[in-house]
Amino acid sequence: MIGFYAHHHGSGHIQRCRTIMAHLDGDAQLLSTAPAADVVLPEDASDFPVTDPTANGTLHYAPHHHAGLTQRMAMIAAWIDEHRPDAFYVDVSVEVALLARLMGVPVVTLAMPGERFDGPHQLGYRQASAIIAPWPDWVPVPPHLREHRRILHQVGGISRFSRPADPGPDCDVVVLSGRGGTGWTEAQWDQVRSACPDRDFLFLGADTFVDDPMPYLSSANVVVTAAGQNSVADIAVAGAKSIVLPQARPFAEQHATAALLAAAELALVAETFPEAGEWPALLERAEALDSTWLRWQTAGAAVRAAHVIRKVAGL
Repeated sequence: MIGFYAHHHGSGHIQRCRTIMAHLDGDAQLLSTAPAADVVLPEDASDFPVTDPTANGTLHYAPHHHAGLTQRMAMIAAWIDEHRPDAFYVDVSVEVALLARLMGVPVVTLAMPGERFDGPHQLGYRQASAIIAPWPDWVPVPPHLREHRRILHQVGGISRFSRPADPGPDCDVVVLSGRGGTGWTEAQWDQVRSACPDRDFLFLGADTFVDDPMPYLSSANVVVTAAGQNSVADIAVAGAKSIVLPQARPFAEQHATAALLAAAELALVAETFPEAGEWPALLERAEALDSTWLRWQTAGAAVRAAHVIRKVAGL
């Protein structure tokens, strides 16, 4: 048995876990607050002030006397005690990783981009038996991971899709926003549409959610997206010409990914939302891109991640 934990924010963490689990040969179960998990955990977020949530800066979130947190950790511990997993993959939570390791279970954790020199992240990396990084092997090891390069496995972008879809509806510009949210406003897009009267825009995201965006990504002339790891991997599979607008996230995660894409000339990147008048030329530049998305190494990435986990589990 192998345990999987997925952070509930957005849909990317649980999708990535399910994608890796599909390539394991043995039993595995997914634990998460998300309703689609195999074991649904209690919510530990709080709408009221909490006391010492970072445990004097040693953790990210472990407030005093929070019933949801206590129940959550107790359920994970009970699951580990019942199933005695050979390994536990954590995507992502320092606290859950430490709990599993304190119970004697080898831990595989996910590396995230950005500036993660803080004590909790570094502690999470140090206790791991392996670290999976969902980006290509040609990417220089980020400074915050150099100390841990011995156990780091850069497996490529992990997407739930394995190949581009057959051509779907004719799409000019597809705007893709994940369930994690964006800072874009409807007023901004109204101005963009007014500045680009010859362009048709299709918005996919929280308000217009589709289970399978791949036909739209594969057919689009240009895809506009945030810089989340799953969105980038999906676009790489589709081979879409893209404009990336990184969103504000903890530890500058999306800005780090966007900078990498820009340097590799895989996509156009705008650090801030462009003015409406800039969009006609920006879309034309994106259409002229010669993006070699094969370099993002999505083919076989989930298989490689599963292999790392199996090796840690001794399977």
